[in-house]
Amino acid sequence: MATAQPRIPPRGALGRLLLSLAVFSFACEGCEKVTLNIPSKLEADKIVGRVNLKECLRSADLIQSSDPDFRVLDDGSVYTASTVVMSDEKRSFTIWLSDTKTQTQKEIKVLLEHQKKVLRKRDAKEAILRRSKRRWAPIPCSMQENSLGPFPLFLQQVQSDAAQNYTIFYSISGRGVDQEPLNLFFIEKDTGNLYCTRPVDREEYDIFDLIAYASTADGYSADLPLPLPIRVEDENDNHPIFTEAVYNFEVPESSRVGTTVGVVCATDRDEPDTMHTRLKYSILEQSPRSPGIFAVHPSTGVITITSHYLDRETVEKYSLIMKVQDMDGQFFGLISTSTCMITVKDSNDNAPTFKQNTYEASVEENAYNVEILRIPVEDKDLINTANWRANFTILKGNENGHFKISTDKETNEGVLYVVKPLNYEE
Repeated sequence: MATAQPRIPPRGALGRLLLSLAVFSFACEGCEKVTLNIPSKLEADKIVGRVNLKECLRSADLIQSSDPDFRVLDDGSVYTASTVVMSDEKRSFTIWLSDTKTQTQKEIKVLLEHQKKVLRKRDAKEAILRRSKRRWAPIPCSMQENSLGPFPLFLQQVQSDAAQNYTIFYSISGRGVDQEPLNLFFIEKDTGNLYCTRPVDREEYDIFDLIAYASTADGYSADLPLPLPIRVEDENDNHPIFTEAVYNFEVPESSRVGTTVGVVCATDRDEPDTMHTRLKYSILEQSPRSPGIFAVHPSTGVITITSHYLDRETVEKYSLIMKVQDMDGQFFGLISTSTCMITVKDSNDNAPTFKQNTYEASVEENAYNVEILRIPVEDKDLINTANWRANFTILKGNENGHFKISTDKETNEGVLYVVKPLNYEE
């Protein structure tokens, strides 16, 4: 029987490659297994938990997941890459940690469970953490806008049910912690007491969606990350503001009662659908004051006519001081004002009138194409408009066509001419 000969390793670049791979594979060691508890369904980009990567391989510069449904960040946070649905069976995947300089690789086995059973003891070798029967839940939390403190201001205490069985340390992340505005919130790691460090403007930040974490002393996740929304309660600290400093409207004279003149509008930066943004409009002052001509709807800001005495020949322009007040117009509401200028447009409601009942003129016999008389008239309508411009007609006495009358565009007078010679004997 032939004796098996030992295999000679290939030489050259291929040999070096195989040798390198063999060394890398040999250096791959397993770290402690980790159990993470997750709900039956997780959408994409949701956090699953955190794993202590530094304890396994502190020098790792390459982190990989064996399961494409999960991605692992440098801090050990595990996120879903796609929607994950848990069945009754357990699910697991491996996190590979590599130090490419020393060609060292280690792996962490991650077991995913959807389990409600209470585990009161931990196997030191396996370092398995499971959820208790009741998942820790966020307590509704809010803080007053522009709070006067004292700071740091206690908000609430966060507690994980896992604290019944293990020594738990708490931490938080999110906007207001490690994102702008930085260091607004902090949590005492031993007690779970959550604090705010300074006042907050609701108009800048109306809610903070923090994430709370519960972990053991060795950095393993003791429970699911807890969404911790903190709502900023509104304070009535913003005056309502009119959209225009001066409104300009026009309305025809002799308009009917109820005619809409225009609409004023104001905005308020406080929280919508609250008393802080419930606005009421009113007219503080009308100039000239008498008679009262206008009214404004308290809720809509629509200005209407309330009187028949809208006569341009009496008053051509009105000025209104408008007021808007929040808190539904209650006396303690915040106030702003604006000016409303209303121009009364002319209507042809005035007939021209002669200044005299009789006019006399003389002309030389046989003269023609000469001006013999100017007839002034009065018209109270707006000067230099069609409503004011007079139109003269000879009703009687010009049967033979000796005369013509026209209008002087500058003075609005009637100008009478002789256009055919007159015979004195006739």
